[in-house]
Amino acid sequence: ITRLSGGSFTMSAAATKVVTDTNVTATSIIILMPTNAAAGTLQQSTETLYISAKTAGASFTVATADAGSAAGSETFDYLIYNPQ
Repeated sequence: ITRLSGGSFTMSAAATKVVTDTNVTATSIIILMPTNAAAGTLQQSTETLYISAKTAGASFTVATADAGSAAGSETFDYLIYNPQ
């Protein structure tokens, strides 16, 4: 497990998306950063994304706050910090 890592993903046209990253732990701090206008708009709406689940050594899941579907064109970078 790397202490600091990251990546990017495009949100699905759905209410949730699983992002595969083997650096995720139960105590990971995951920060999402919108990288296009569609993602910025999503984050300012009632559908804003949050981390809904973490699966150690495998992935994390993002979900829309109101359970509505995203458009599917929103792009994000993410940063994973694993405290020791």
